[in-house]
Amino acid sequence: MNPSRNLLHTLASVIFLSVLYPAPAAGDPVRGQMLFDVTYKCNACHGGGVITSPANFVIGSGATVAGLLASIQSTPDMTLYANTLAMNPTDLADIAAYIALGSAPNRDQHGFTGSWYEAATTGQGIELEVFPSSTLSTGSMFVSWFTFDTAAGGADHQRWYTASGSLVFGQPIVPLTIDQNISGNFDAPPITNSQPVGTATLYFDTCTSGSFSYSFSDGTGRMGTMPLTRLTQNVTCATTTASYPTNADFALSGNWYEAATSGQGFTVEVNPISSYLFVAWYAYVPMGATEGAAGQRWYTAQAPFTAGERSIPVTIYETTGGIFDTPMPPGQQTLAVGTATLAFQSCTAATFSYNFTGGSSSGLSGTIPLMRVGPVPPGCTT
Repeated sequence: MNPSRNLLHTLASVIFLSVLYPAPAAGDPVRGQMLFDVTYKCNACHGGGVITSPANFVIGSGATVAGLLASIQSTPDMTLYANTLAMNPTDLADIAAYIALGSAPNRDQHGFTGSWYEAATTGQGIELEVFPSSTLSTGSMFVSWFTFDTAAGGADHQRWYTASGSLVFGQPIVPLTIDQNISGNFDAPPITNSQPVGTATLYFDTCTSGSFSYSFSDGTGRMGTMPLTRLTQNVTCATTTASYPTNADFALSGNWYEAATSGQGFTVEVNPISSYLFVAWYAYVPMGATEGAAGQRWYTAQAPFTAGERSIPVTIYETTGGIFDTPMPPGQQTLAVGTATLAFQSCTAATFSYNFTGGSSSGLSGTIPLMRVGPVPPGCTT
């Protein structure tokens, strides 16, 4: 079988690659961060759990349950935990898992931008853009999440969310606020405003794997954790350097929108290593301003990519019948519903010309002028 042909088929159907994950860690690092910072206040002496300077040698040894327990038992300043943390195996495991995340790779780099998915589910995933800090201060992450309602259905059961938050230098876990935009019209005003509907955390243990945990406050009670892996190959993420590589094609990856219809837009990954372009398009049904969440629509647009290409013809797909954070039910399907061309005029300007021949937007066509959200990533040229 031709590997590139197989990848093309997989992406085109938005049925994500089935891969095997290693056994999950014994502890929960997200809970471990809360225990470290709030419950036991370990940060009062050790700062962030990922600090590994000589003054924080106990933290380095605490990356395993045995090491953490030995530190409590043998270090005078830590013996106060002998009858609390040392006696709680769950807390020990969670704090050790948090410390084990370490400070490498540095999450404050554009290289984490791209398409991520959970191996156990199909036809849904997240797009990420990292806006790195220019100094050792605060950068930010922006997540766009295409998924479904909690019950299977047609296009009116598609759902999408965004999540955003600040990066704190040296901290591996990023807290995020989940937002939802509704009451918009397809490729037309009004501008929609996001409303918070929950919280999330995101961390990466390598340049190709991580975890996204969510908790909704919208009355649904939804909570869960999604293990993440890259959909395509890593391009510029690095684990051991502060001077990160750049790539002019990959630097076009990120979030794009039209100012007149803010509240809908595109997240793009241009991947010259996998020779593929993947676009997630967040929109609404035509005349959907009164439809609420049922008026949301999302599409994917995909195509092979040749290095240096700046005008890329793509196929548009619509996926229906899925269930929120659930393996593919029997009725889920992904169909080609149109064609488009994504053309980059510069690092900050592009156009998306579309023509729908099927699906819930059948018969619609037009051209959307796009501008980049946020600053231009390093290495971008057109």
